[in-house]
Amino acid sequence: MGNPSTDRQTLDEPAAVRFTGTGEPLALRWRGSIWQVIGEPVQWSSSSNWWEPDSTARGGHGSVITTRSWRFQAQTGPASPVLEFDISADPRWQGWRLHRVAGATGL
Repeated sequence: MGNPSTDRQTLDEPAAVRFTGTGEPLALRWRGSIWQVIGEPVQWSSSSNWWEPDSTARGGHGSVITTRSWRFQAQTGPASPVLEFDISADPRWQGWRLHRVAGATGL
């Protein structure tokens, strides 16, 4: 088995995530398994300008888009490997997206 800090898979797929009442990730359904969040998830956000073409004389207008992200560790059970997941939500798409999984090879 490789080094968990360097074994990672970059993805871009829908993420089915359950959250606690306070808004933190609780569980992720991924590839047929429920991954329960362990430890403290880390949240961050980033903003960027997004340009929308428009038929106006000005040629368009811009918007500031804020993407919300979470990184957390999770496992399917006490004996399963612990993986690290990165998910994000962006107002330009619906729902959460899974972007990165680290900690295991051959996934």
